[in-house]
Formats: sequence, C-alpha cells, structure tokens
Amino acid sequence: MARKPRKKGGARYKRIVLSLPKRLYYVLNGIAMGDERKLNRLIKGILEDKLMESTVAELELYLGRGEEEEEEEQEQQEEQ
Repeated sequence: MARKPRKKGGARYKRIVLSLPKRLYYVLNGIAMGDERKLNRLIKGILEDKLMESTVAELELYLGRGEEEEEEEQEQQEEQ
C-alpha cells in the first residue's frame, strides 16, 4: 500500500503586524478588557467584517490614498 504524503506543518494563517494609533489601540484594548487574545480576535473580526462588505474597487481606493500620502510626504521633505 502506498502511503499518503505528509502535509506541510506550520501556521494556517500568515502573521502580519498592524500599527494602530494610540487612541484607537486604547479603545480596542479597553473593549477587550486588557486581554491580548481577545484584542487580536476583536481586530481580526473587524477586519474580516470590513473585507466582506467591501468591493475590490473600494479596497483599491485605499491603495491610492496610501500612494498619495507617500507622495505628499516626499514633496514636504524635498521642500525642507
């Protein structure tokens, strides 16, 4: 009998690092009652809900905003 190949191990999800403004972090942390697991679950739920409701066009607008902000920052640095 042939054996089934072994599945690759490792995390099921890709890990990302997310930067939040302090005020937003404190609000979400308060909702999660200071529990890091609850905070991560809360952030994950918010992101999943937002992504389910968004269209591809709306998400592409976020990319455009980021590029515009980067260009503005570069222009400001060049002026100084």
